[in-house]
Amino acid sequence: MRKLTLAIALFSLAAAAGAQQNPIIYSPASCWLGGEMAALPLQVSAEGDLRAFFRHVGTVDWCSVEGVNRGPLSNVTMPKFINGDEIEYFFVVAQGKRVVAKSEQIYRVKITDGCETPYARHTIMLVVNCTPNGSGQIGSSIASGFAVTSTSPKPASPSNPNGQ
Repeated sequence: MRKLTLAIALFSLAAAAGAQQNPIIYSPASCWLGGEMAALPLQVSAEGDLRAFFRHVGTVDWCSVEGVNRGPLSNVTMPKFINGDEIEYFFVVAQGKRVVAKSEQIYRVKITDGCETPYARHTIMLVVNCTPNGSGQIGSSIASGFAVTSTSPKPASPSNPNGQ
């Protein structure tokens, strides 16, 4: 009986630790409605600024939009996309420049005209940040990769043996 009680207690502790590992709970939709701003409901248990990063499938640069972190009633409104687009996206909660929570995966969605997902009609302001040198964590890391320059000497060639 003690072993069973101990096993249940250990399982409960492991489950509680797992719950703390994933403070963002999100159920992805199979598609978003083209020409409308998809409204994505989330459950967030971490305090901080909620942000969604997204890009068209096959592109390199990530853009981002700010969400509203209201705990279990959090949401993010995505920009409009046209039918046929395919988007990758994920969520981050940050406190300043420190990421305190992130999605378990990068989600993928197809934009169609026959989708019945919730969307935002009366949004006052939607700011999309796509600048590689912006304040976003992903944009800054991408910009730093492009800022690296090569300082190695030019290799010599038969027409230019000094490499100049």
